[in-house]
Amino acid sequence: MRSSFVFPSGWYRYRSARRGSAGVAAFVPSPKARAAVDADTAHHRERLRQWLGAPTTPEPIRADALAWLAGSPGTTPIGAAAVPAIAQLNRWDSTDWVHLYADVWIGERGLRFAAEAAVGLLGLTVKDAFVPRGAANGDKTGVCPKAPGDVNRTGVADPSMLILLRVRQALAATSEEEFGEVKAALEPFRQRHVYERAAVSVLFPEERAWLEEDVAAAAGAHDEYLASLLFTAVSTPEDVAALLPVASDYTMSSSLHMLSTLVEGVGPAAVPALFHWFDTGYHDAETLRRLLSVLTVLPGDEVGRGLIERIDRKYVSPALLEHADRYPEPALRLLAEAADKREIAELLRAHLLKHRVLAAGVTAAGLSPEAAGRVERILAEEAVAAPPAPLSAVPPVLADPPWKRVAKPVKPVVITGLACDDPASLDWPEGERERWSRTEIHRYGGSREWESYASQVSTVHLSAREAALLFLDAPEETARRVMAAWDPSDTWSVGTYMRPVAVRHGIDALPLLLRLARRAPSEMAPMMLPFVAPEIAVLAADWLARLKTVRPDALAWLLRHPATAARALVPPALGKSGKARQQAENALVTLHTNGHSEVVRTAAQGYGPEAAAAIEILLATDPLRLAPTKVPPVPAWADPSLLKPVLLRDGSGALPAEPVTNLVTMLAMSRLDTPYPGLDRIREACEPASLAAFAWSLFERWRASGGLSKENWALDALGLLGDDETVRRLAPLILAWPGEGGHTKAVTGLQVLAVIGSDVALMHLHHIAQRAKFTGLKNAARQKMDEVAAGLGLTAEQLADRLVPDLGLEADGSLRLDYGPRQFVVGFDEQLRPFVADADGRRLKALPKPGARDDAELAPAAYQRFSALKKDVRTIAADQVRRLERAMVTNRRWSGADFRRLLAEHPLVWHIVRRLVWVTFDAAGVPAGSFRVAEDRSITTVDDEETTLADDAVVGLAHPLNLGDDVAAWGEVFADYQILQPFPQLGRPVFALGEDERTVARLARFEGVKVPTTKVIGLERRGWRREAPQDAGVQGHIEFVIAPGLEMVVELEPGIAIGALDVFPDQQLERVYLHDGTGNRWRSEGHLTLDRLDPVTVSELLKDLEELTRP
Repeated sequence: MRSSFVFPSGWYRYRSARRGSAGVAAFVPSPKARAAVDADTAHHRERLRQWLGAPTTPEPIRADALAWLAGSPGTTPIGAAAVPAIAQLNRWDSTDWVHLYADVWIGERGLRFAAEAAVGLLGLTVKDAFVPRGAANGDKTGVCPKAPGDVNRTGVADPSMLILLRVRQALAATSEEEFGEVKAALEPFRQRHVYERAAVSVLFPEERAWLEEDVAAAAGAHDEYLASLLFTAVSTPEDVAALLPVASDYTMSSSLHMLSTLVEGVGPAAVPALFHWFDTGYHDAETLRRLLSVLTVLPGDEVGRGLIERIDRKYVSPALLEHADRYPEPALRLLAEAADKREIAELLRAHLLKHRVLAAGVTAAGLSPEAAGRVERILAEEAVAAPPAPLSAVPPVLADPPWKRVAKPVKPVVITGLACDDPASLDWPEGERERWSRTEIHRYGGSREWESYASQVSTVHLSAREAALLFLDAPEETARRVMAAWDPSDTWSVGTYMRPVAVRHGIDALPLLLRLARRAPSEMAPMMLPFVAPEIAVLAADWLARLKTVRPDALAWLLRHPATAARALVPPALGKSGKARQQAENALVTLHTNGHSEVVRTAAQGYGPEAAAAIEILLATDPLRLAPTKVPPVPAWADPSLLKPVLLRDGSGALPAEPVTNLVTMLAMSRLDTPYPGLDRIREACEPASLAAFAWSLFERWRASGGLSKENWALDALGLLGDDETVRRLAPLILAWPGEGGHTKAVTGLQVLAVIGSDVALMHLHHIAQRAKFTGLKNAARQKMDEVAAGLGLTAEQLADRLVPDLGLEADGSLRLDYGPRQFVVGFDEQLRPFVADADGRRLKALPKPGARDDAELAPAAYQRFSALKKDVRTIAADQVRRLERAMVTNRRWSGADFRRLLAEHPLVWHIVRRLVWVTFDAAGVPAGSFRVAEDRSITTVDDEETTLADDAVVGLAHPLNLGDDVAAWGEVFADYQILQPFPQLGRPVFALGEDERTVARLARFEGVKVPTTKVIGLERRGWRREAPQDAGVQGHIEFVIAPGLEMVVELEPGIAIGALDVFPDQQLERVYLHDGTGNRWRSEGHLTLDRLDPVTVSELLKDLEELTRP
C-alpha cells in the first residue's frame, strides 16, 4: 500500500536533474549540436552582425562573440553567451534548438566554460541603451550586461532558462572533482547581477544559503521571471510559499519539464502550487490535464481533498479516480467523508467495490458515523444486487471478443483485370431537382457580359459564389469551358452553390463535382446523391471507411444506388491487398448488412463465376472477423465499477467486469451509422432498460471527464442502447449545448434521437426543431425531421401529426391511476395541462403521494407514471397548440380520414381539437361548411346538429375569414358550453389590404417605422426566419416563406448583430415586400404584387406586422 512519494521513472526524461537526483545517466552532448548551431547562427547572420556592431554592445563582448562565431579557441564564455542572447529575441518557434548551444559549449570547451556561459547569459540583455525603454530602437540595439533593475519579461521558460537547466543536467552526472571545480569557478558570480546570482543557485540548489537569499530577493522585487527560474531549485515548502505569489502561472504550468523539475525538488510540498495554477489563469484543456496528471502521483490527503473539492471541474473526475487507485486506503476514507455529493458517492461506490478488503480497516480507523453508514449501505446494497453472471452465460462476443484472438490469416482471392465502365447517369427523386433549383445565391452588381468576364478573370481564383453565378448565367459553352478549368483553393459553401449548377448542367457537371468532392468531401458529399457513377462509389467507400463526418452521406449514397455501388466496388474488392480493397470490401459488406445481399451477388455474377464465388466468401464471412484492426483503448473514466450493471435477460445475473470492459470497447469501435457487428447480439441477450441505464452512466462519466471529442462515441452509445428515458434526459442537454460552444455535440445529439427512433424520440426531435433558440440547431433538427419524413414518404408536418404519442391514455383521453384502495383520473385543459380528479370527479391541486394504506406496488408505479406523463406533456403541449395555430394561418388541409385518425380520435390531441372550429372545403377551395368535435366525439354544426364527415372530405382549421357571418354564432356556442380555446380563433382580429396595395409589391405603410430588435426576433415564434449572417455577422432582413417561390421580406437597418443584440437595439423597417426568392432584391428583381396572396395569408401577415410596429 503506497503512501510515500516515489518520483516516477517515466518523468526522468522530462525533469532537469540536480546533483543527487535518482536515475541520472551519463551526459552525452548531441552529436548534431555543432551542425544545428552553425545553421542557427547562419540564419541569424545579419541580425548578429548588426547588433554585435551596435554602439550598445561593449567592445569586449563584441570581439569575444565574433571570435566564438569564428571558432577561435581563445574566446570567453561571455562572448559565447552573447550569440544565443541575440538569436533568442522575438523568436516564438520551438525551443528544441536551445539546448544545442549548451551541448556545443560542453562538448567543445568543457563543462566549466558551459556553466560560466549559461550563467553569463542570464546576466545579458538586448536593448538600445541610448533611448528610453519602449522608444524606437533604430540601429543601436545591441547586447550588453544587465543593469540593476533590468529584468526578463518573457512569461515562458525561455532559452536562457533552458540552457542553464541543460548545463545542470550535465553537472548532475559529472564527477565529484569536476563538480567542485565548476562550483568554485562560479562563486564569483554570486557578487554580480541578481539574475547571475540566481543562476548559480539553480545550478547548485544544495547551497541553501544562496537559494534562500535569492528566493527572498525575487519575492521582494516581485520578479515573475526570477521566481519561476528559482522554482527549478526549491526544496522546501517555505520556498514554494515564498515564490508562489510571484512566479508566472504560465511558465510553470505550460510544460511537464518545469512541473516535474519542481516536483522532484519538493515532492508533495508542490501540491498548493499545483492547485493554485489549476484554479487561476486561462488554461487550456491540455494544461489542466497536465497539472492534474502531476497531482495524481503525489501522496497525501491534501491532494485527495483538493480533487474532491474540485470534482465539478472538467477533467478532475478521472484524475481523482487515478489518484484513488494509486493511494486506495486514504482515498476510501476521504471519499466516504465527502460522499454527500452525488458524484463523490458514485466514485465511493466504485472505489469500495474495487477495494472491498479495505472497508473493515477504514471503518475501524475512525470514520465519522455518517461516513461509516455510507460504506455500510453500499456494501449492503451490493450484497442484494444481481450477482455477476457466470462466463458461460455471457454473450460469446463479450466473453471472448474477436479482437483479443489471433485469427489465422486467410489468403485473399485476387482477381486482376476487372474494371467497371458503367456510364454515369442522374436519378432525381420527386421534388429534389426542384428544391436544388431554388437554392438562393445572392447576386450583386447587376448582369455581366459573361464571355468577356470569363476571358478576363482568373478562373482558378473565382469564389464558389462567383463561379456558380457564371455557371448558371453565362452561355452554356462559356460556362462549360470555365467549369473544366475551375479548381478553387477555397471551397467554403461550394456544395450549396453547386446545387443549381448540377440542375442546369446535369451529367456534364459531374467531372467538376468529382474534382471538388475529392478536395472537399464534407462540402460535396451531399451533392453527389443524385449522381450515379462508378467513381462516386469508390469515393463513397473511401469516405465510409475514413471520414467520420462524411460517413452518413457516404452511406446514404450507397443505399440509394446499391446496384451501381456494387458493380463499381466488386473489382477493387477482389484486387490486391491494400487500402482500396479493404474499403471496397467494407462497403459491400455494408450493402449486405443493409438488405442488399442479392444486389451484391448479382453485381459479382456480372464479372464471372470466379468473381461471384469470391464475393460469396466475403458475404459469408462472420462480420465480427471484419471488425476494425485498430482497437481503441478503454479510458480510465469508463471503469466498470463506475457504470450501471448490465443484466442478462435469462436472469443469470449482471455482466462481470471484464465483459463490461469489452462492451465499452465494442461501443468505442461503433458509430451511430455503423455499429460494431456484434452489438445486435448484446441487445438480444441483455435487458433493454439496463443497457440504456448503462449507456447513460457511460455518457455521464464521459462528460465528467471533460467530454473529449475523440471519445464522443460515448454520446453515440446513447443512440445504440438508449430508450425513451434516455431521450427525456438528453433532449434538454441538446437544447443547451450550443450556448456552451457545443453546436457539433448538439447536432450529434439530434442524430442520437433519430437513431433511437421511438415516438418519444421523434417527438423531442420535432420539439427541438420548433423551439430551439439557436438557429443552427433548429435548422439541423428540421433537416433531420425532413430526412425522417422523406424516408416515410411524408412531409414534415404530416410526420409531426403521426409523432404525437398517446402516452398510454384511454380512448376517451383520460388516464386512470390505481393506488389500490384509491383511484384517480387524469384529464387535460385547453392548453393540455394535466389535472387530477378523485373517484368522485373532484379536481385536486396535485396527485397525492402514495401513503401507508396504499398498495405498495401499484401506488408508487402510478405516481411514477404520472410524473413521466407530466414531463412528456410539458414537451408536447405548447408544440401542438402552436402547430395547430400555424396550420390555421397557413391554410393546411387534411383528408376526412386523416382528420379522424390523427386528430379527433387521438387520445391527447383531441383535447385541443374539440376546442376549435373546423371547416370543410369544396374542390375549388371554397368553405363548404363548419363543425366542431363534441365531447362524445360526434361531429356537430353551428346549430348543434350532428353531421357526418366523409373520408375524402377536405378539412382545415377555420380562420374567421372562412366562417363569414357564422363567427358570432360559433362564439355563442362556445360560450354556452364554456369552451376555452387554446389560441385566438373565433375572436381573432382580421386585416385586409387597401385598394392601393393590391397591385404593388410593397407594404409602404410599415416602411420607415423603427422598432426594438427584440420585437423583430419575436416574429420567429410566428414562423418568420432571419437570413443567414452576412458581412460582420449582421442579418439584414427577416422573411416569411408562404410557399416555394413566395416570400414576404422585411429589410432591416442597421440589421441584427448575431450574438450581440445590444449592438443595434433598434431596427428601422426599410422595405417590406413580396418576393419570389430569386433575383437581386436590391434591384427589385423578383418582386411580386400582393394580390397573389389569399385573404387568410394577407390577414395573418398584416397582423404580424401590425403587432410588430404597434408602439
